[in-house]
Amino acid sequence: MKRIPIIAFAGLAMVTAPAGAADFYAGKTIEIDVGSPAGGGYNAYAHSVARHLGDHIPGKPTIVVKNMPGAGGRKVTAWTYNAAPKNGTAIAASQPGSLAEPILGDAKDVRYDPRKFGYIGSTEAWVSVCAARTDAAVKTFKDAFDKELVVGGGSRSSSLQDTPTAIKNVLGVKFKIIKGYPGSRDVVNAIQRNEVQAICGYAWTSLQSQAGYLLKEKKINILVQTALDPDPELAKMGVPMIWDFVKTKEQHDVLQLIFAQQSFGRPYFVPPGVPKDRLAILRTAFDATMQDPTFVAEIKKQHLALSPLNGQRVEQMVTKMFDTPKAIQKKARQALAYE
Repeated sequence: MKRIPIIAFAGLAMVTAPAGAADFYAGKTIEIDVGSPAGGGYNAYAHSVARHLGDHIPGKPTIVVKNMPGAGGRKVTAWTYNAAPKNGTAIAASQPGSLAEPILGDAKDVRYDPRKFGYIGSTEAWVSVCAARTDAAVKTFKDAFDKELVVGGGSRSSSLQDTPTAIKNVLGVKFKIIKGYPGSRDVVNAIQRNEVQAICGYAWTSLQSQAGYLLKEKKINILVQTALDPDPELAKMGVPMIWDFVKTKEQHDVLQLIFAQQSFGRPYFVPPGVPKDRLAILRTAFDATMQDPTFVAEIKKQHLALSPLNGQRVEQMVTKMFDTPKAIQKKARQALAYE
């Protein structure tokens, strides 16, 4: 995925909150609810955001982070929509798959409409990868068309489950997916135990920060990039794109819809009904945090990437995803084994 330079982000349109709303956050606590377990990439970003966001909000509220893992982010997303305070003190940091669930998953089980959230922004548009143990029979992605690869998966709508499932069903690779791992760290641990051989749908930046030692010790190979656009570093390493293995327009359109979620890969949003002036405060503070030199240095120290999007842009991308032709949406659901 193309990285958005921080300097370019500074030029994006920002919303200035009305002065009358400025006193609301004094003495308040804002809770960032993370839809994944502690120890993963979403958690790492959220803690860094929490340490700096309050500095850019009038009244300097206290910001705390709580983990609400479950169902690939759907648990925290549903809670935010239906039960979270609608006064601007609850922020969700969920997985993008939870926002695509109404069109890519089982819509009858979804109790929220992603188009109605108030989007604050996203810290990263990411490129995910499939990586396998070096002692696995599959050495390259092309090998996976002929040889079985045991892949550690997650829960429905998580990238760890949806990515390998879509690739298997659309392209016909011989993935054996062991689903149910709570998060990426759990799959990495399973790879080290040789319980599974591979992970797929793992953000490249998270792999580098959390499991980079496996690369340095030559214990894993990067098989393929799964994203709309290539990562420059991976391209230099010669890692192919998933599009190199697509044979038809239908395959392309289906995978494009599924992987479009990565364009707003780490979204932050508030429930419907939050007053517009408070949403404006949070959006402005988020934009300022993304440019805060101390925050940027902290992100770099953790070997995480920063390619931020503002709230308006995330909102546009979610809307565009929902505007995809119904026929492609149906094919994508079939590819994810939901129909």
